[in-house]
Amino acid sequence: MSYLKFPLKTLGLSLFVTIALNASAASNSNSSELKQNLSIGVTPQKYLQETFDGWYHSDGTASIISEPNYQSLNFVLSGESEEDSRTLVLIAKDYITQNANKFGLNQKSISELTVTSIRQNSDFSVVRLEQKVNGLSVYGSSIAITINRNSKITFVASNTITGIDFDKKMTSNNKSKITKEQAIAIASSYLGFKEIKFNKAELVFYKEQSGNQFETWKIRISPNGGKASDWELLIDSSTGKILRAEDKLRRIEGKGMVYKPDPVTATHHIYGDKGFVDNTDSPTSSNTSQIPKDSPVLTAARSSVTLKDIKLVNGKYILESKYAKCDDTEQPKDNACPAEVKAEFNYTRTNKYFDAVTAFYAIDTFMRYINETLNVKVTPYQYSTGVSFDPHGLNGEDNSHYSDASGKMAMGQGGVDDSEDSMVVVHELGHGIHDWITHGNAGNTDEDGIGEGTGDYLASAYVRDLPENTWKPTDPQYNWVMRWDGHNPFWPGRVSNWNIGRKYPTDVVNTGDSHKSGQYWSSCNLVARDKIGGVAMDKAFLNGLSKTIETTNQVGAAQAIINAAKDMNYTKDQINAIAYAYNTACTYNVKVPVTE
Repeated sequence: MSYLKFPLKTLGLSLFVTIALNASAASNSNSSELKQNLSIGVTPQKYLQETFDGWYHSDGTASIISEPNYQSLNFVLSGESEEDSRTLVLIAKDYITQNANKFGLNQKSISELTVTSIRQNSDFSVVRLEQKVNGLSVYGSSIAITINRNSKITFVASNTITGIDFDKKMTSNNKSKITKEQAIAIASSYLGFKEIKFNKAELVFYKEQSGNQFETWKIRISPNGGKASDWELLIDSSTGKILRAEDKLRRIEGKGMVYKPDPVTATHHIYGDKGFVDNTDSPTSSNTSQIPKDSPVLTAARSSVTLKDIKLVNGKYILESKYAKCDDTEQPKDNACPAEVKAEFNYTRTNKYFDAVTAFYAIDTFMRYINETLNVKVTPYQYSTGVSFDPHGLNGEDNSHYSDASGKMAMGQGGVDDSEDSMVVVHELGHGIHDWITHGNAGNTDEDGIGEGTGDYLASAYVRDLPENTWKPTDPQYNWVMRWDGHNPFWPGRVSNWNIGRKYPTDVVNTGDSHKSGQYWSSCNLVARDKIGGVAMDKAFLNGLSKTIETTNQVGAAQAIINAAKDMNYTKDQINAIAYAYNTACTYNVKVPVTE
């Protein structure tokens, strides 16, 4: 470990920042090592205590209230969208006021609550609020209150910051406040970024576990080149001290991608069968930098599809629709988004444009399914176009990611090109869907893995419904996740029956790998999907997720989903089938709502 100490003279401050960096981080450390070395103030999730109406933190404040048993008597929904948006807020605040002790909030804290979003559905709506202090958002605070069309509160997810002293001065000295630009420079220097691809900064209120209160700059910053990352830092606005640092990038350990959904699934083969390898010259090599090659069987495995609603720009057709948009946003900047005079995108896998077409089709198709078939409205809140994706990003790494800061996703090319495997593409899209449907409150901790499990569930759901899925439930390959990009010399892949022989939380929480833990979440929900059907479970799954917040764990999300099924008037048999998946096939022990 080397320590770099330098004065911030260029920032116009007489401050010194001490930076601890691994001397070989830039060239030798992998992403997980960098994440561990540079993280500050990131603590593991604590176990929740179950009570008659939900789950609570050790300090007695609510995390999940599955049975609020609250019917508003003061306010009633009218069915008019604009009027109801105001009434929903009144119902939510009325509930919190009458149940302040459950959230550890005093009258001052309640009066400062601010609405961040209102999601109105035909069956229920979700009102999201956050705490404020002196006009600043309280870092980590979030309350999501679900209200059905009968003005009844049916579910609450909460993470309140208690014990705020509104009269207490900030621990930091506010006489010499640093600017946004200075805070970004401190963050960039600490992380060792030579160039910045994306940054965002805002002032927030931060309360440490020790009780110290700070006004801080919340910085989101990503590098241009090098290891992909998406860091969030809290920097004292007076001293420049970094109080918290966490890499919040949504990652997958992918090694390659394919067609519809991939060449091995569509042809009932596995990686390594004759011709079904990334490079025919070295079929058993684990070298992720090898160049992919065509083979007769891989060329024949392609499917002819219709690319819906693509755009004609300056006389050329491009891969952009209302649901997906090919963007060359990351290194290697190889212009892998095609533009053709004719609306024909016919390539083999060695052509750099092939990956873009495969990824575009998967994203566009699945987003149409969610928004049009399921009628669950989910689109990026960070921008107004379809989902932005780079088919060749991460500077060619053997990985893929989604960034909730930018709302964009990118796929790497190491090993099998990730864009060639639709399960990898939809997995990363799943991180985005989780982010968008909770309006920036998606969770994905290393301890619980709910974000990774959500991606695996949606990826498995997409592939299982395709006519091209040749594997049957009796085949081991049926439960493989990433069948072309994984389960090969580059990467062992994951499975979707990981619940068998395991119990939550003993075998799931704190495995040290969010991808590993997430297999339990995907597996349990796929059991329910097999019981009640894809459309019914996918709709309950997504609407349930919309009720959650960043700190909601697998049990809390499972409770939200089964409650959503009740909100949507699912039958007793359907709800009992979901309960079987959660409480018998798995061990979440959710409370089964009583159907009326």
